[in-house]
Amino acid sequence: MSSIIRNMTSPISDFGTVEFATELAELHPLLLESIYEKKQGNDVDNEALRNRPLSLQYENQQQLLRLIVKLQQRLHDDEAKQIRCRFSIVDSRNEMGMGEISRNSDSVDIADVVDSNQTWLPLHELFAEVEGRSVSEYILHNLFTTHLQPIVQPEGMIMGYEFLLRPLPELKPFRPAQLFQSARQIRQHSFLDRAARQLAIRLGSIHLEKGTKRFINFLPSSFHHADLSVEETLDLIRNSGTDPQDYVFEVIETERLDDPALHKVFEAYRKQGAQMALDDVGSGFATLNIVDQLQPDYVKMDRQWVSNCDIDSDKQKYIDDLLERVTRIHGTVLAEGIEREEEWQYLKKAGIPLFQGYLFGRAAPLPVANTGFAGSAASN
Repeated sequence: MSSIIRNMTSPISDFGTVEFATELAELHPLLLESIYEKKQGNDVDNEALRNRPLSLQYENQQQLLRLIVKLQQRLHDDEAKQIRCRFSIVDSRNEMGMGEISRNSDSVDIADVVDSNQTWLPLHELFAEVEGRSVSEYILHNLFTTHLQPIVQPEGMIMGYEFLLRPLPELKPFRPAQLFQSARQIRQHSFLDRAARQLAIRLGSIHLEKGTKRFINFLPSSFHHADLSVEETLDLIRNSGTDPQDYVFEVIETERLDDPALHKVFEAYRKQGAQMALDDVGSGFATLNIVDQLQPDYVKMDRQWVSNCDIDSDKQKYIDDLLERVTRIHGTVLAEGIEREEEWQYLKKAGIPLFQGYLFGRAAPLPVANTGFAGSAASN
């Protein structure tokens, strides 16, 4: 069973149907060639297309991204504004005839499409660029890499790494936050999130030894079909030869965290031995109440509570409260954004067991030698 996506800000589904409609007859051949991926002969009924939307069932994000990249390369902005599109999702891949193309599209008339603002959007709203390159192209061809930032214990030894998306050195640099923000604007943030997660798993399997924790970020909205999405990630872990128990999946706080589906994601990962973390607690959506609701294995305290915590009594009270709550749920607090030894020394004395920040090293392409942090606070 399929349903039209009516929330125009929700991420595009991994599989489903995309429909295109335009009143400009001169754009019909280009749409057909782009979707069919080959030149069309005279048997194509352009008159039928002129009166009915053209739809394509896609089975994965790569298939859809190839089409979007192709259309973005071929169309001028004013042409893309004359084409409308909408997406439908299905309950299961088993219900789809993959790659099938239809010119009927539930008998929708083009005139109705032009007058509708509820489910149809201009095609150009799926186009975005970062540093002169299509966002869809970044995702389709993995035009980014992953760097590793160490996470250390009180004695300064590394227990794991957080994987962070970074630009490829041979390409024009960009800000990772800008790429994610642009992907969100065109509803492709779940595609980018998945591609970054898959790359982190592959690189971690190459560079890290068994037993080293791998903290990998994910967006809650990436999991349209929670069971399928989690199983896909776990399959990649197994195929990489690594152990699910070495993984900590980190929920970032840029989205609402009170979705009941997020509990299903937590449960599914934990059943396979992986652990869960909540990022930037004390900022945005990651409140103390959310900590109580989700009960993550790791709670990452936001930088705003770490900065100058050694001299700020209000921050010290918050740290004590957070430690008490997390201890109650048998979790572990990780302080991130540590830049000064004085901060580290205070946090250790307060009872924080894990630390991350520039004081111990910036994110880098390769893991560092685990010889212990040599700062003066390491011996305190």
